[in-house]
Amino acid sequence: MKTKVFASAMAALMAVSALTGCSNGNTNDAGTPAPDKVVVELPEMTEPVSIEMWHYMTGKQQEALQAIIDEFNATNDMNITVTAVPQGKIGDMNKKVIAAEQSNTLPAIINVYPDLATGLIANGNIYDMAAFATHPEVGILPDLQNDFVEAFVSEVAQWEEGKLYGMPMTKSTEVIYVNKTLLEKIGYTVEDIQGMTMEKLAEVSKAAKEQLGIAGFGFDSGSNGFISTLKEEGVDFVQLDGTINVDNEWVRTFMDFYKEQVQNGYFRVPGEDGFLSGPFSNQQVLMYQGSSAGASFIDTNGQFEMVAVEPAYFDGKDKAVIQQGGSLFITNDVSLQEQYAAYEFIKFATSTENTAEFATATGYLPVRKSAADTQIIKDILADPAANYAKVYPVAQLALEYAYYTPAINNAQSARNTIQEKFEAYVTGNIADMDTFIQESVSEVGTSIQRQ
Repeated sequence: MKTKVFASAMAALMAVSALTGCSNGNTNDAGTPAPDKVVVELPEMTEPVSIEMWHYMTGKQQEALQAIIDEFNATNDMNITVTAVPQGKIGDMNKKVIAAEQSNTLPAIINVYPDLATGLIANGNIYDMAAFATHPEVGILPDLQNDFVEAFVSEVAQWEEGKLYGMPMTKSTEVIYVNKTLLEKIGYTVEDIQGMTMEKLAEVSKAAKEQLGIAGFGFDSGSNGFISTLKEEGVDFVQLDGTINVDNEWVRTFMDFYKEQVQNGYFRVPGEDGFLSGPFSNQQVLMYQGSSAGASFIDTNGQFEMVAVEPAYFDGKDKAVIQQGGSLFITNDVSLQEQYAAYEFIKFATSTENTAEFATATGYLPVRKSAADTQIIKDILADPAANYAKVYPVAQLALEYAYYTPAINNAQSARNTIQEKFEAYVTGNIADMDTFIQESVSEVGTSIQRQ
């Protein structure tokens, strides 16, 4: 399914290779070549151009981004200067972007999640990057087709046929982090849990509870656990048309399975810990499923060996693991020269070497497959003490069946709702399935209808 979506997105993008020469680089109809087949005219870049990039990165992520920006500013031959402007956490960033949209003061580049981009695109605030990406002189269409991770590109090409509204950068998927030392203590090996079913996971988790007195497993994100398990049936949590898929037999089946495991103490939820990386580091849970970018939050303190394996799936169902993270979008609140400058920077930032550098420094995944051949990746994979070396190969396997969620309006609010309901049901705070379904459908529906 994912391959077909990607192929369709790329076919549509290729159709945009003949574009009109209008000032903002827009196509005619979606994916329809202009009758005169005029390629978009590149702007003159004779004067210095300064642009801003708004982002939500902090710490090592911010440092890695700044290193890329510094190199671009020092080496580009078009006199382009990029300034990174941190805007706080994702929620803070979103509020500032919405406020800037209303006052027509958006910067050239914003690093946001697709659900926020949906509203901006609908209001005409996001530039169609296909104008530059398919250009015969400066385009990167062959790279988008052959080198970028398919699921990452499909996500930013999902809104309208023939359009490319963003470029992936801060991307991740999920893996299961495992305390190998404790796993072997209860009589299992890593080979026993490679490619395991959810039923096998429950078996191992029961042994952890009975022999060690700790839960065997937990989802760092209950919403991801819910959405991914639903996706194993080939169903989206919320479709682009607003259809909410919570009231069905598969939801009833897997939610009761999870509830049984939690009630028995075999699985757990983060609860007051917030995330499971802390309890995992303190050996209070045998395994947990979390973001591949979260490896840096694990500290074994030299007390145990950590390994990573692919997410489990229900016997008879398809494998499914979420890919998520923000992408880079160019806005329409700046001049064509600034838009082109933004494109050149994004192209630079997502080059093979830079995506490898950024990924290894931050824990994110490279957006290009060719990053695996760089010395940067090879060196870190050769370091047995590096958490990234344990996570990266597993994440690459998981990306083969990764999916992205449709970029619906207020998707984050919908995810927050299902996270709350998921945890409330499996812990018994919501007593019956009908109440879980009723409340989930009602509250998710309210959130996605809110403007």
